[in-house]
Amino acid sequence: MNGLGWLEIAIALISYLLLLLLIALLLVLIPDEQAAWRGIVGMATNGVAGMLALLAAYALRIRDFQAFGFKAARSRWLAMGVVLGIAAFGLSVLAEHVYFLFVTEQNTQGDFQAAARDGPMMLLTLILMGGILTPLGEEALFRGVIANALNRYGAWAGVVGSAMIFAVVHGFSVVLLNAFIVGLLTGFLFRRTQSIWPGFVAHAIFNGIWLLIYSF
Repeated sequence: MNGLGWLEIAIALISYLLLLLLIALLLVLIPDEQAAWRGIVGMATNGVAGMLALLAAYALRIRDFQAFGFKAARSRWLAMGVVLGIAAFGLSVLAEHVYFLFVTEQNTQGDFQAAARDGPMMLLTLILMGGILTPLGEEALFRGVIANALNRYGAWAGVVGSAMIFAVVHGFSVVLLNAFIVGLLTGFLFRRTQSIWPGFVAHAIFNGIWLLIYSF
């Protein structure tokens, strides 16, 4: 048992949400003519906020990054992360197809799509932010802290419970479904390995594929 508990969850989540709120208020100041840059900054925000939230939890009591899942994983689990990242993308495409048969909503990914279509350098920057930084920050927080602390209550709490929190934080749109799918698969990987790296690989693959598709 690593000793992580509700205190770490609360501090990390509060820190994360406050940081997101602050950045969201700043993003409003960026005009629509600069939507591509707004997308880049918005994407980077999730990763930075996740890492800072992890540090807030780390500073409380358990100052050991290994306790938060920063430990090596076997290569077969990293390979499994690749497979599950591709599977998550396929499941999300199916989920979106079914969702949009019944629901019409505004495009919540417009800024990211604008960045992906604003030339090779912007696309590369977006992929670095959304395919590396964001998965790292979100896995550190939602698996390294939240799933980690909830795992003591069993798989339903650790995997499903943390996936639900991860989904709700992404907002009530089609993205909620995608986040829930990713949260389930990365939560499973974390529970089996106690390392954030297989989930990071899956998350990076998932985000990277979607961001590449946005460029078309």
